[in-house]
Amino acid sequence: MNMNEQNKQPYADQLSAQERLQTAAIAMESNKLLHATDMNGKRGTNTTVDLQVVEELIQDWPTLSKKVTQKMIEFYGPPNDTTHSTIVWYYNGPWKKTIVYKEGVPHDFPEPHVDMLEQFIDYHVPAYKAGEIAKLEGSLVIDRTRGEVSVHCDNEGANTLSMNMMHEIVTGKRTAEEAREKIAEQITEFLMNRPAPYAEKFQFELPQKEQVDPDVTIVKDEELMQAVESAKKELNL
Repeated sequence: MNMNEQNKQPYADQLSAQERLQTAAIAMESNKLLHATDMNGKRGTNTTVDLQVVEELIQDWPTLSKKVTQKMIEFYGPPNDTTHSTIVWYYNGPWKKTIVYKEGVPHDFPEPHVDMLEQFIDYHVPAYKAGEIAKLEGSLVIDRTRGEVSVHCDNEGANTLSMNMMHEIVTGKRTAEEAREKIAEQITEFLMNRPAPYAEKFQFELPQKEQVDPDVTIVKDEELMQAVESAKKELNL
């Protein structure tokens, strides 16, 4: 296999047996520690990035990404983290996390725009509702393990609107088709600076704690568990 072919494949098959078991041992021990915390409390960082650094970073960004970054700073203050292609806030206002991306993705629902603002909330979506949420729009992302829902669009009003419609689908108030019609109506009102409550505020109470769903253990192979325990001893875990 040449280098180009190798780069198109994950490296998982190159891990030694010892590395695989050591990773599993550390992960299992970490799992216990996280369960012991009851998964509560704000995670992330309280440090902020100097605004001059942010201005220099976004100087050559696309106009929309630059404008949205500046608007987020105006409302929520300096971000908590940056890379060459992202600006990140943790626990800004009602959001668990907000990310502005340098590069956007074209999105034609409900009107042509570019998705480059992603925002997260703690929220549990039952598995049987996930399909209905998927019908609503492709920018809503459910992470059942983390207990999060994220949505990406070009402005905070549209993200708020999508979250409100997601909640109404989960609670049975609307079907996906009805919610799509409501999004079309409300985003028009919002962009025309007319009253649009679903785009302006959350119409439901956000959870007061994380909604993590660790699922259940189904791997009970005795030989594997013995090997992992042996690895724990080697690592002094």
